[in-house]
Amino acid sequence: MPSTKVVDALFRVSTQLQDMAPQFTRWNEKELVTWLNDGQRAIAKYLPASCSRVDAIKLKPGTKQSIELLGAGNLLPGDGSPATAVYGNYLNDVVRNMGADGLTPGRAVRVVSREVLDSQNPDWHTITGAGRVEQFVFDPRAPKIFYVTPAVNDTPTWVEVSYLANPAEIPNTGTKAAPLYGVDSVNPAVISVDDKYIDDLVNYVLARAYMKDADFASSQSNASAYSGMFTSSLNAQVQALTGNNPNLAALPFATQAQIPAAAH
Repeated sequence: MPSTKVVDALFRVSTQLQDMAPQFTRWNEKELVTWLNDGQRAIAKYLPASCSRVDAIKLKPGTKQSIELLGAGNLLPGDGSPATAVYGNYLNDVVRNMGADGLTPGRAVRVVSREVLDSQNPDWHTITGAGRVEQFVFDPRAPKIFYVTPAVNDTPTWVEVSYLANPAEIPNTGTKAAPLYGVDSVNPAVISVDDKYIDDLVNYVLARAYMKDADFASSQSNASAYSGMFTSSLNAQVQALTGNNPNLAALPFATQAQIPAAAH
């Protein structure tokens, strides 16, 4: 569970930008938070495990299930954090049944080939169970959808799933007169990528901030340096995990015209 507060992330950014007297004078909070959100999406795009989750979810009646949008009422976070809506993007596994309350560990759930089920019993989508499932079907070509058997009836049925989610959007409703994440704020909001990526996230925001002042030679140099640190770090981490280097040479989510050549 990420624990780095947005307040702390922006304190690092504003301190490095020498924008603390008062904070958010040259680079306002709204644009910094926008770049934090962009940075989270960039990290999650190339390092999906940065937003991995293991939660209990309530299944819908029938066989077809989805992780695309998990409402707060149908989700019990595995890390004990408060339930909020989550947008899933890739199912890893359905682990076990979790009873009628989402809190009671039960029978393991096994993955099975749809072709096997279709050949053994073409009517398997119509066979209902009694509060638990035994198997699930998954096709990586439709990574947000899975099917369970037996079909879920009206009995509340929860399962534990491992999946990848989109980063949660950091609220960005602060104003110049009333910022949400100033250095003295007690706002509890946290980043949604893993804490170990905080340096990458800060480097991303700093690169975007200095790109704003690209007309100045020193800002161009700083933007290039921080962009290079971000892309080099992601390239190295992705290669270490997958064996493939994405060879990022430009900062993701910035318009191409804004991006100075990354330092090599």
